[in-house]
Amino acid sequence: MKRVLAACCFVWFATKLIAVYLPPAALGLLAAVFVCVFWCALALGKRNYSFLLPLVGLTAIFLHSLMYDTVVAPAFALAGQEVEAVVLAEQVDPGFQDGTVRGEFTVLELNGKSLPVWKRFRISAVAMPECERADLLRGTFSVELLEEDEYYYGNLADGVLLQATTAEDVTLEGQSRAPRFVLRQLQETLARNCRRYLAPELGSVLAAMAVGDKSRLTDEITDAYRAAGVSHLLVVSGLHLTLLCGAFLGNRPCSGRFRRQKALAAMVLVVGMMALVGFTPSVTRAGIGALIFYAGALFLQPADSFTSLGVAAVLLSLQNCYAVCDLGLQLSFAATLGVLCAARLFPPMRLSEQEEHPWRCRIRQGCTVLLVPLLAAVFTLPLQLLHGLSVSGVSVLTNLLVMPLVGPIVCLGLICAVTGLVPALYHITRAVMLLAALLVKLQNAIVFYTSSLPAAQLVLPKAFTVFAVLVCGAALWYAWKKRRLRWALPVLCVGLVASFGLFNHLGRDVITIRLVGSTSNPCAVITVQQHAMVLFRGGESNRQQAQSALEAQGLDGAELWVDLRQNSGSLNVSGRQLSAEELPENEQWTESFYGIRLSLVNQSGANLALMEIEGYRVAMITGQLEAGTPLQTDLLLAGSSNPGLVEPVQVLTAKVYDWHSGKTRVHWRYAPLGGTVYIRPGRAITFEGVTNAAF
Repeated sequence: MKRVLAACCFVWFATKLIAVYLPPAALGLLAAVFVCVFWCALALGKRNYSFLLPLVGLTAIFLHSLMYDTVVAPAFALAGQEVEAVVLAEQVDPGFQDGTVRGEFTVLELNGKSLPVWKRFRISAVAMPECERADLLRGTFSVELLEEDEYYYGNLADGVLLQATTAEDVTLEGQSRAPRFVLRQLQETLARNCRRYLAPELGSVLAAMAVGDKSRLTDEITDAYRAAGVSHLLVVSGLHLTLLCGAFLGNRPCSGRFRRQKALAAMVLVVGMMALVGFTPSVTRAGIGALIFYAGALFLQPADSFTSLGVAAVLLSLQNCYAVCDLGLQLSFAATLGVLCAARLFPPMRLSEQEEHPWRCRIRQGCTVLLVPLLAAVFTLPLQLLHGLSVSGVSVLTNLLVMPLVGPIVCLGLICAVTGLVPALYHITRAVMLLAALLVKLQNAIVFYTSSLPAAQLVLPKAFTVFAVLVCGAALWYAWKKRRLRWALPVLCVGLVASFGLFNHLGRDVITIRLVGSTSNPCAVITVQQHAMVLFRGGESNRQQAQSALEAQGLDGAELWVDLRQNSGSLNVSGRQLSAEELPENEQWTESFYGIRLSLVNQSGANLALMEIEGYRVAMITGQLEAGTPLQTDLLLAGSSNPGLVEPVQVLTAKVYDWHSGKTRVHWRYAPLGGTVYIRPGRAITFEGVTNAAF
């Protein structure tokens, strides 16, 4: 078996990822499976070191359980208590109320006892007294478990295990002098130098690409880069490190004269960039791989790219139990794997072959340039769909257009950042910054143009697309191993086109109901054949999430917004607005919406929206309903408040609330991250993102 270490690292990463989502009781069963595989490998007398793989899996399970029992479980046990702690402000932003901040804080001392480094964890807070990054605070905090929303595992990956609901008697104890805060100040200084003489839309992009500071990026720029599929350009990653080493040390820094000196200089440059950016997952993963490569050149030993990637993934997963859940780490890992596979499909030709077949060499180089963004997009597609991210159909085109600009922009940005520290180099800084601004302006123009194309945001069926990508990947791998790629490619293309056509035909009449917004007071987005209606309640955050859900389905907005709030205000939305509060009390108002019969009722203490779909009744209620006879419904879309006199067959909610005990003979369905209901009128009803287990 080739690349034994790489295979072991990938098994480690996969096992850690599985262990996170499995209940603790199932870890023993998974360990038993690894033990059986290990003994089977020994019994078969394998000599290719495959017996090491189950041992690596067992080690990953053991380490995960150990870290959970020593760090995570004691922190979770504090939920619902008041603790006296000394916390360190890691990241703070202005709070929602005057004189407060929100952010993340590391617990250094708990109930009078100092915590060792390996047992420290973070808490999040939305109403802390005003403070700055690196401040040490002492106080009494009421802590609770994190809400299991779409950010739950991302917060755990950052080490945030609890949330502070209240903070009392908070006093400032001083400031930390940890190196990461000093480096952060240096990063902010360099970022200011990049932005000093430029317009905000240019300076913010230059600072993000050169030194990794994204604090000044506007939502418009971020959304455009995301829609164009090049948001990775705004994060310092392996691409930036490769370009920097190539620009300052040549295209082949580990060959020719002074090989070891060049390799050592490259290692220093890589470590410096990693520290400057703050050891984010993207740059750390790439940096570890680059360090392994240059260390091989330093000691005159070859380095394998797949092994370097695997080792980097293992080291990053050691931060905490949930480090593998970091979405940035997963996307970076998958994209790099795609890039390495592209390089393997068309390896570089030997010098003698290049001289003998120059045109063949150019064709291979062109295919590699095209395959790199294509395979990176394909490898990250399943993760994007599983995490509910938007998918760009122009990512390959945009990457090909802007790639020649990235290297010069990064290098010129770093020159501006460094020369800006010396006032005597003012004229040089201005000249270099002018050139960098022209390149950034050209890059922004390309990104904004491609992001406005019709295919910029693709609406793909999640489960079907993930299954299709995995099946096609397995089929292509088998065909490549059997050297039958010329037959596999056309067959797969025809199969994909036919499959998507059949899927669209079957889903033509399906009515989709998605719960979005806060878990305690969600609203519903209903779509029928690219026509949308929103049953709205809550505040501005709910409106933004409803709009995002519409955009994720390829819709600019909803045709009808039904406002169910009891104290309704103005809604800054396009489309027709209908407020239930403005209707006459106790009178029913009905409207037909593409096969859905919508009924609204305004009571003194409640607003009711009832949808009838081929006899199937779906209700959403704001306030507490009071009627002569209980309202009979098939499905109730509920929140934290008691809906009153209603008798549903099923209730879809985020978690268990107190009023649930008063509803007997009800089938409860829970969707902590916002569930989806698919109704094919007169045929079937299915749920996605919904479980029968209480939270």
